[in-house]
Amino acid sequence: MLTVLQQTLAEAHGLAIAASETVERVAGRIDEPDLLRRLDELRLDAREVRGRCLEAERELGEEQELLAHANTVSEHAADLAGAWFRAGTGPLQAWSFLAMGEAGELATWTALCSLAGRDGRLVELAEWGLETQRRHLELVLEGVPILAARFEPAEARWG
Repeated sequence: MLTVLQQTLAEAHGLAIAASETVERVAGRIDEPDLLRRLDELRLDAREVRGRCLEAERELGEEQELLAHANTVSEHAADLAGAWFRAGTGPLQAWSFLAMGEAGELATWTALCSLAGRDGRLVELAEWGLETQRRHLELVLEGVPILAARFEPAEARWG
């Protein structure tokens, strides 16, 4: 059975797996070079997060159970993304979904940071992840007006 700390680590890992897939979906709806650069940065960081989480899971033991939980979280996130993107999602809506995902990741890393600080394990990883997710959310939120500026308020919706 996983501890609360282990479960939260696995959730952070699962959300990083899902983030890679979400970034790909969003990139398919975006053609703005600055926003695509931001997506590339998110994609690379998600890969690093996954690697660091795997390493931490190995050190904690229960690696298989942690990975199984991470995969379950990723699948749940993919289900949510699938429903969102099936609904004729335009670029601005896709970017908004990305912002929601980044906010969720930030919340999970905030919890992990708090738990790790009281447990003593994973403090370095949790602090790194928290700072990374703060930067991600900022990158995405700064992209909203860039994307929104490409649309005329009175024009027909995308799609």
